[in-house]
Amino acid sequence: MVLTEIGTLLVLLAIFVQDIRSRSVYWILFPLLLVLFIVSDLVRHEPIVGLWLPISLNLGFLALQLIIITCYFSLKEKRWVNVSINLLGWGDILFLVSISFYLSFANFLFFHVVSFVLTLTSWLIWQLFADKKSERIPLAGIQSLILAVFLSGDWWLYHVDATNDAWLLNLLIK
Repeated sequence: MVLTEIGTLLVLLAIFVQDIRSRSVYWILFPLLLVLFIVSDLVRHEPIVGLWLPISLNLGFLALQLIIITCYFSLKEKRWVNVSINLLGWGDILFLVSISFYLSFANFLFFHVVSFVLTLTSWLIWQLFADKKSERIPLAGIQSLILAVFLSGDWWLYHVDATNDAWLLNLLIK
């Protein structure tokens, strides 16, 4: 279990470093991350059958979001817009697909919203002080750092279980 956790954190940090440095990430890191998440589920003795519902919900939400973004920008530009060309990189999309295989649905939504807000905020602050300005946000990189911090806290400090919605639902109810 500890080996998969350390491996996952190393892959997340590699994504962060690569995206910050060059705004691109080696594609092999995303399938590796996905495999580490699946192995982590298996090590926790999660039945594979029970994982399909949250994975399907996460991927469905992600697909719906990409369709809505594509439609919005296509209508705005009055032509077909492929969001993976100028708006989102494939690394950003593959990162979100990868984490869909680990986080429960509510945790995925929570991470999705919080990481977008933190990414945008940190990028705007960075741009205020940066010598070289850039229009491209290293979304997968910053999100991977946020996920590394979240998972580290989950695994070794708070034990909230990012694969179960109970902690988040309890937090919302209180």
